[in-house]
Amino acid sequence: MEILRDNKTALIEILSTDAEFLLQHVDKKKLLTPREYRNLKSNSANGEKTAIDLLDKLRGKGPDSCCEFVNLLKEDEIQDTFPELKRVLSAQPPTATPEPQGPSNTNQAIRAARPNEEYSITNEPRGYCLIFNNIDFTASKLSRRNGSDSDADALENVFKWLGFRVEKRRNLTAAEMQDTIKEFRTKPDHGDCFVCCVLSHGNQDGIFGADGDLVRMENILDPFDASQCPGLANKPKLFFIQACRGNQHQDIAQVSSDGPEDSEEIESDHQITTIAAKSDFLVAMATVNNHYSYRHFREGSWFIQSLCTQLREGCPNEEDILSISVRVINEVSEREAKLKGQTVKQTPEPRFTLRKKVFLRVPAKSRPL
Repeated sequence: MEILRDNKTALIEILSTDAEFLLQHVDKKKLLTPREYRNLKSNSANGEKTAIDLLDKLRGKGPDSCCEFVNLLKEDEIQDTFPELKRVLSAQPPTATPEPQGPSNTNQAIRAARPNEEYSITNEPRGYCLIFNNIDFTASKLSRRNGSDSDADALENVFKWLGFRVEKRRNLTAAEMQDTIKEFRTKPDHGDCFVCCVLSHGNQDGIFGADGDLVRMENILDPFDASQCPGLANKPKLFFIQACRGNQHQDIAQVSSDGPEDSEEIESDHQITTIAAKSDFLVAMATVNNHYSYRHFREGSWFIQSLCTQLREGCPNEEDILSISVRVINEVSEREAKLKGQTVKQTPEPRFTLRKKVFLRVPAKSRPL
């Protein structure tokens, strides 16, 4: 890592002359994930930026990846293309190729390198994943949430794949939701992590039950803090909320798009703010305060579908939950659609009091999705 850090400026100047050529060899060595390679390749016309991003990405992967990259730079074909590399690397001591490790050994090495920087999530099952899926609001004036089953199914599939024990509850009244929260708060067999996904209508104060009554956000979050749920003390508690937080449409910035989606297919989750002032929480909201969130009537919501996609791609590649959340924000915020003749956008908002990183690693026994 010191070689890349100490010679970063010189390496950027040299490698930027043909960054696309270098990327092909980096990809061949599998030093990047397919998505990382695609993202860098899409900007390869700007050689300097590509070189900077590549070096930063590899340094972030740790000493083994840096070592492999330096060895790549010493190969004849690379040095024929970038002859100045010989001068930069000649003063450096030889680098050893790391011994190959199996997946379990790799994860053990990663955990050993950062024992106090991440939560321990190793139990099988990892813990509970509770999914509230309120679709029909026949006892109130709230509209039916078409497409929500697609969200619930996607969440169930991805969290089962990640080793969680998934339980879904459909069309619960506000009182039934609170009874379910109490049921899970008092479970004796919590694992290393708790996940709760809420798919419903909402407003700034909370979530609506299927009867139209409100469950305040603090009554969803607080029961799982350490004082009320000792089984989850010092363990991460992840909440994903697909519901509106107000009644405003987000303003549109001037962006390019291949084409908006059909207005008849996009709905909003009518009408959440707080995060419990406790440690070890992540509360990821579908949208910023005072605004709508959007849902396709067949395919599900922008937020939940993006979350499931990014979990499937990021978890096997050692991305922590906050990094994955940033990708979700980026993906959702780039979308736009027509709703009642108005162009609308959406920006998710995660809030957290996590003290460590959360890595949701795929158990070895899980089948590929």
